[in-house]
Amino acid sequence: MVVSDWMDRGLAYAEACFETFRVIHGEVFGWEQHMSRLADGLACFGLALDAEGLAALQSAVHGTATGDDMLVRVTVSGGVSEWGLQRRASSLRIHVQSMPYIGSGTADLEAREWPFPPKPRPAKFTSDYAETLRALATAGRREPLFTHAGNILCTATANVLLYRQGGWWTPAAGNGIVPGVIRGFLLQHGVREAVCPVEWLADCEAMLLCNSGSFLRPVVRIGEHQLNPGHTAIAALRQPLRNQPGVPGSF
Repeated sequence: MVVSDWMDRGLAYAEACFETFRVIHGEVFGWEQHMSRLADGLACFGLALDAEGLAALQSAVHGTATGDDMLVRVTVSGGVSEWGLQRRASSLRIHVQSMPYIGSGTADLEAREWPFPPKPRPAKFTSDYAETLRALATAGRREPLFTHAGNILCTATANVLLYRQGGWWTPAAGNGIVPGVIRGFLLQHGVREAVCPVEWLADCEAMLLCNSGSFLRPVVRIGEHQLNPGHTAIAALRQPLRNQPGVPGSF
């Protein structure tokens, strides 16, 4: 037991944002985009990492990710302060977690209604995971694909890409959907964003989950609808990512 009037504000009040990504042979795909999104999230709390803090963060990432392919999560909190919602810490605190990347295989999904009113998610706030954990606590055995009011949102940790009628689509960023770094890159290479109704799940030919850990993860089933994880459209979508810095060589 720890008895103290001082506590990390990320733990006490969820005053924190995070970014998760792979470090492959010392390189990160979309580093600038990750840092920009992190800055946007911190700004929502009235916080900012100065140049010294950003340099320390980058040094900590490379000092921790010592393998050839590591999954890294960086969390920046409001720092340590005395008890009190209106308090401010003298400096922010950077937490870095790192582990060898082991892969995630294919996804087997079940559509489930998101149980809370969706809200804007311009960045990765640690507070959002509190709702996600509550939603997962009532989820079934299969990985949930969250929907709301008849539209597709995302999974617990990934954006969604659907291939139907000859094109790739992704739910438009906004309430309930984080503008992912991989998703943003693919929007520049042929993927279109739109409000995606749940009915699209019945006629899509292929589906991928995308995030900065797995990059593109094929879905083999959604509900009772079988999907083709080897669809030629998936190989075509992978092409722009190949040979990019920070992308696995086997991609």
